[in-house]
Amino acid sequence: MASRDRPHRSRPPPDDDEIAQSRREALSTSESGSPNSLVVGLDCRSMNLYRFLRVRFPGQPHGVIRGWIAAGKVAVNGTAVIDGRPLRFGDVVDIDGDVRSRKRPRAAGELVELHRDAAMFAVDKPAGLATAAERSIRQPDLLTLLKRAAPDAHVKLVHRIDKHASGVVVFALGRAAKTALTAEFAARRVVKDYLALVSGQVDEAVQVIDAPLTPSHGKVQKMIVVPGRGKPAVTLVRALVRFRGYSLVHARPLTGRTHQIRAHLRHLGHALLCDAAYDGEESLLLSRLKHGYRPARGESERPLLARLALHAARIRLRSPADGSDVTIRAPLPRDLRAAIKQLQKAAALRTAPGLDALLDAPFGPDDEGDPFAAAMPAALARLPGAPEDVAAEETPPDAADDNSPRPD
Repeated sequence: MASRDRPHRSRPPPDDDEIAQSRREALSTSESGSPNSLVVGLDCRSMNLYRFLRVRFPGQPHGVIRGWIAAGKVAVNGTAVIDGRPLRFGDVVDIDGDVRSRKRPRAAGELVELHRDAAMFAVDKPAGLATAAERSIRQPDLLTLLKRAAPDAHVKLVHRIDKHASGVVVFALGRAAKTALTAEFAARRVVKDYLALVSGQVDEAVQVIDAPLTPSHGKVQKMIVVPGRGKPAVTLVRALVRFRGYSLVHARPLTGRTHQIRAHLRHLGHALLCDAAYDGEESLLLSRLKHGYRPARGESERPLLARLALHAARIRLRSPADGSDVTIRAPLPRDLRAAIKQLQKAAALRTAPGLDALLDAPFGPDDEGDPFAAAMPAALARLPGAPEDVAAEETPPDAADDNSPRPD
């Protein structure tokens, strides 16, 4: 065919996929000249305002979004809206807030600093990272990472939490600070509060677990309760929320024995989730919570939670820098929060008020009083008068290959 007989096309006609994509983009939620002004597309119609903002700003904390709405800082078509009415296609949503200050997800290996002063600092240890080096395992550990990041800071180990737990770990800056913090732990003036997910319905009333712990078959990998033997160990426990077959527990160890919280809750009959060493479920599976759930054909079920359900959420102590009382908190990790939300759904507590607020501040404001205050004097009275044995457990030597027990 001669070239003059060929049809001339400057570009091929759009195919069905391109047309569909263009239509989707035209009907999707979009910015209206500013990230603070959004035009609701078909993809978000019928959502209420809170869910719409959650979808559009996934990095913003839930409390910040709720605060925008409650304060009247979100307007729909020019009118402030604080109720749950559904949005419509074409609505213009304006936010009087800093929508760009989103939480950046933690990068792999990144450590989050929680507190720092002239004598100490604290970090949020992720689950799976040992606090200090283990003798027979060559893997990264928290102490080594910190020493490499700040070689001139004279970082000193003061206490530990379990490798498979997450949460607050405090380090001393210099030998004098280490000595002072060691004395605080030895005198039992340091208050440590943990959150744990356990099996069964834990009593909502405060319980004092006074049960001595000793290594099983002489190995510290597992501790057992043997009446009349072992070292004294006392833990205070109360249930924060009870689900169907599970409980979210607030635990406070008054001594620092290896695996104390894990062993004591197992002794109470409520093993931690994902703690096979203490007879807990190896993982939390949706198929155990949701009747009739099955993974897609050819796929294995991914667990909702596959690590020790224990989080060091708060520690209170006196800083050697100026003698002031310091409270340090580590927010509940995303995996534990997601597991708790699934337990809530499985228990048909979809409308249970205040769960988000509870998870954001599980122990309440400091000025509300200590829920364990009434039980503390009697619990401390059960312990021996000389606290030196506690110091030995809480304060391992400086050596990088330290092999002393790791308290919970």
